[in-house]
Amino acid sequence: MESQIVHKAAFLLHECHEPEQVVVERLKDYFPDLSLTERERYVSEAWDQVHTKGGAV
Repeated sequence: MESQIVHKAAFLLHECHEPEQVVVERLKDYFPDLSLTERERYVSEAWDQVHTKGGAV
């Protein structure tokens, strides 16, 4: 499930051009059991993937 969460966050960041804080909030809609801290961590991971050379999803 972790990879699904990171993938969804990366999609929202990259394809939808959503700001990080918006993605943190939107993940709550898709994965309601995640805590704020967990959502922030997944968004951070996704941001790293999207913004590293050749890392776009």
